[in-house]
Amino acid sequence: MTALLTAVLTFGALVGCTGNSTGGTPTTPSGTGGQTSSTPTSDESPSGLSIAKYVSNPCSILKPDQVATLGSVKQGVVETKALGPVCVWDGADPIKNSGYDVSVTENKDFEGMVGQAKQNPVFVDKQIDGVRVVSSDGTDGAMYCLTSIQVSKTDSVTVQIAGAADERATKKPCPETERVAQLIITNLKG
Repeated sequence: MTALLTAVLTFGALVGCTGNSTGGTPTTPSGTGGQTSSTPTSDESPSGLSIAKYVSNPCSILKPDQVATLGSVKQGVVETKALGPVCVWDGADPIKNSGYDVSVTENKDFEGMVGQAKQNPVFVDKQIDGVRVVSSDGTDGAMYCLTSIQVSKTDSVTVQIAGAADERATKKPCPETERVAQLIITNLKG
């Protein structure tokens, strides 16, 4: 989880630097198992979604039956991290069970977050159920990934995973965070 915390803090630090973009053209990484970058159909997510009821209780963003699909995880613990309120579901056994963080973020420029994520070797910008999501990892996506759901220009939900060694062959990090993001989108749509 130390590496996950480092990734969260790095991502959070990058979010704070949204006013200055380094420029450049992101490239599609090679050898990432088909990870690609695509342009969303719109600059905004006209989803009409709201995170208001989850800011004070981020663990309620997933229903109990959905938490069960995460595998063997400990009960969710609410913390505050760089992206705001977060529910942390640590794996019951860190070697056998992956751990998840779900952050509920208010008032951070989503486009600024995307601009910083584009610098990562793994970067995917797409839509799930009509809602824009961005997945990225600072290395190769084999152990960690984060997927941010655009709720509005300044609000988002970010799912992060620290893949357990025993699950990496069957639970690929970015497809897994996108699967969990889809569950959250379903809940946000009500």
